Amino acid sequence: MKKRVVIFALLTLMVVIIITTIRCSSSKQTSASLGDSVITPVNLPSVVPGFSFPQDSATVYSWLQPKYDSTSVYKHAWGIWAGLTSATNQTYKGDSLLVYQTWLGIGEIQTIVKNGQTSELSLTRKTTRSPLTVPHQNEHAIKFAKKLSLTISEAIDGIDPQVWVTTSYNPQAAAHVVNGSLIKQSVLNKFVVNGGIGTIPQFTDTALTVKPVYYVGHKGDKFIRIPAWPGPPKTPRGFGPSSWNNYVYADVSNSQTPNKPLVPVTGTEIDKTKIAAATCNLSDFIYFKLDTVAAAYINQQQGPVQGVTAQTGDIVLLVAMHVTTKEIHNWTWQTFYWAPNPATPFSPSSKLAASIGAGLKGSLHGAASHYALSTAYAMVTPNQPITGGSNDSSKVSAMIGYNPYLEAGFKPATFGFANTMNSKFKFGIQTNCMSCHSLATMNPNAPYSTDQYISMNNQIFVNTVQLDFAWSMQAAIINDTAQVSGVTPKKK
Repeated sequence: MKKRVVIFALLTLMVVIIITTIRCSSSKQTSASLGDSVITPVNLPSVVPGFSFPQDSATVYSWLQPKYDSTSVYKHAWGIWAGLTSATNQTYKGDSLLVYQTWLGIGEIQTIVKNGQTSELSLTRKTTRSPLTVPHQNEHAIKFAKKLSLTISEAIDGIDPQVWVTTSYNPQAAAHVVNGSLIKQSVLNKFVVNGGIGTIPQFTDTALTVKPVYYVGHKGDKFIRIPAWPGPPKTPRGFGPSSWNNYVYADVSNSQTPNKPLVPVTGTEIDKTKIAAATCNLSDFIYFKLDTVAAAYINQQQGPVQGVTAQTGDIVLLVAMHVTTKEIHNWTWQTFYWAPNPATPFSPSSKLAASIGAGLKGSLHGAASHYALSTAYAMVTPNQPITGGSNDSSKVSAMIGYNPYLEAGFKPATFGFANTMNSKFKFGIQTNCMSCHSLATMNPNAPYSTDQYISMNNQIFVNTVQLDFAWSMQAAIINDTAQVSGVTPKKK
């Protein structure tokens, strides 16, 4: 009897050991798997000496008046860029992730809000890259063209079907939207003020959002041809990427001489020597490869222009990025775009902006130093108050700040808000990020504007809800109920 008990005990112990071993093995496999598939959003690091985020608003405002301090603005903007493009210890499908690549995209935020996932876990982890979409700006321009019975080409020039974007929020900005369900129509309706101006709760000064712009290269290409900004045309007009006729080539094998001067070529160039002079290394761009999910998402979209079929393994190159921070009431605005020769970028960047960036070579790693910078920390100069400022062209001057890959193609039909500072401002190359984003409301027919001063108590905001400069929120509104608007009382 004792012998049977001992044998039974030994068998039981062996089973426990086996189960424990299996569980431990399973746990290790899961942990290893999660290590390469779960992405944790990280905060913006400070990698430039003296850089601070969020910077005190009083300090930022001191850069803007009485005289606009471009040097301080550029230093701060480059500090943000250096943090965004810093490496993290996280990977996805074998690719190392940069800081901004860990953040939740607006589509992912929309899904979280729609599903009521209010737990901390929903904001602190994601399992894929944020999907790429058609630029919302293009869809906006086309919508207004249709209202005027115009064709797409009459509203926007040179849409390139290989240009795709995503909009991502840093952890603090994402939490603000999710915790308040601020993209639900039923929630936005609560902020409507009859005969007045409604606003969502303001983002905190730690909020930061980005719109990376990517160019999709075809799988298997040894050299990827990318449109390169040649500078604005002498006579203002819509001037999108497909009309630049100015290209560089990225060598996927990275066999080119590093940092060589580039001489872009036209799209019909066949001279091998000239093409070689226009060829850089793929490593001069921030880039990654599409996985199966990302490629399928691109292919299922019905954008304004068709013509690109994405495949698993396609290389997407970062050609531009809008960046905005809530460090001041109207946010700071900086935009970056790839430059063939970053030391001598074309307008809307400048040699001063480039020289300040060049002084941070130790903080700007690799490809990040190959981008040009344009900023718009004010709508016009001198900087005007949030409300009640001047748009008198004899008192204020234009401050142009746009991204060639996103706004340069816009024609007059895109802009539904009249310019009272300069009636000749009708094109995308005459815009300012802050001016245009000030018009973001829950109204789907809210217009765009070229560069001018716009008071935040302008009559256009009456009976709707301001979205704190976030056009991306308007594009992500969840229509869980009908939109309402205020009613202006009739005069007696």
